[in-house]
Amino acid sequence: MRGKKCLLSLLLCLALLSGCGGAGTGGESSSQPPSAPEISAPSVSDPETGDGQEDAGSAEPQPEQYPEAMPEDFELAVEDVPELVPDLLGIRELIYEEEPLFASQEEVAVYALWNLLWGRTEFECRLTRELAPSDGAGHVVLDSACTAAMSYYLFSAYHTWDMYIQEDGDPDSVFARVELRYEHPEWDLEARAEALEYVMKNPAPIGGFASYESEMEYAREIHDYVACQVTYDPMGYDPNDMLYSSRYDSLQEAYNVLGEGQETAVCAAYARAFALIAHYAGINCAWVWGNETEESSHAWNVIYPCDGSEPVLVDVTWDDNMSWDEPGQTEVSGAYFYLPLSTEMEHQADANMDAFLRFVNEGVG
Repeated sequence: MRGKKCLLSLLLCLALLSGCGGAGTGGESSSQPPSAPEISAPSVSDPETGDGQEDAGSAEPQPEQYPEAMPEDFELAVEDVPELVPDLLGIRELIYEEEPLFASQEEVAVYALWNLLWGRTEFECRLTRELAPSDGAGHVVLDSACTAAMSYYLFSAYHTWDMYIQEDGDPDSVFARVELRYEHPEWDLEARAEALEYVMKNPAPIGGFASYESEMEYAREIHDYVACQVTYDPMGYDPNDMLYSSRYDSLQEAYNVLGEGQETAVCAAYARAFALIAHYAGINCAWVWGNETEESSHAWNVIYPCDGSEPVLVDVTWDDNMSWDEPGQTEVSGAYFYLPLSTEMEHQADANMDAFLRFVNEGVG
């Protein structure tokens, strides 16, 4: 059980989240975006970076301002968590017409993320025949879109309740529908409460980070906190043990690190927990998976710094395993913390996810 509700927590939630695009839900919601002119395939602009930065030519940047930290014994009740999860890229601001038409995999992934960020786990669209020349190809597009969207939505414990494409007489496109059913949205909500509680006790600057150094320092604190929460579970060394288990039983969700009573996790959970806290702190952090072989795969994080500089890699799992990984540890390796992405050769992202991250962060289709 979490602690009693605190009115101050709601006020501080609003202050903390004002600079990171709002907050969101792991369950379904009837929230609707504001009305606006219809568009069929909106372009995705580069994310806002460096909130609080001065214009070029200004003498000095404005100092970062921080809200008051909540006391260590404070516990955020799950009912006080904002309904919507943070939207670091401003995806919720996009407006789509009914059943929008898409011609690329990345556009479908953005649309899937847009719906999830609004709390909707059921959505429909149209795919060009070039993109979905067959039922099988169309299903792959939809499945890959949902997988890529998890890089920013983070909660992957869902069943594909309904996912299909359908001919309806249109010579140029096909109808597509997706419905996802989350296994334990209440556990995802608990993870969100813990992540936001961490930020309330360790405040991020109001309006976002203004310098690379302060953002990196905060990210290092999250990195060490996550590594010290759990130890790596041997299950991760034999993926066959995980094939027929739920995402929670195979220790892959943020809940497996941040939930009450959790002790062990595998790489996906480390990376999701890190990204979840980072999102509430206003840090543009993606969850990434790759290094896939027939026997294994891996998960880590990529941060797009607030000053617009080169993306950096963070691998909490490998840093935890390179240090004295045991309950109560106080020191964590930094060997895989903030490595420039262009120089990192040990991490190869899945091609679908890599293309999506480039699309939403660099405008590359």
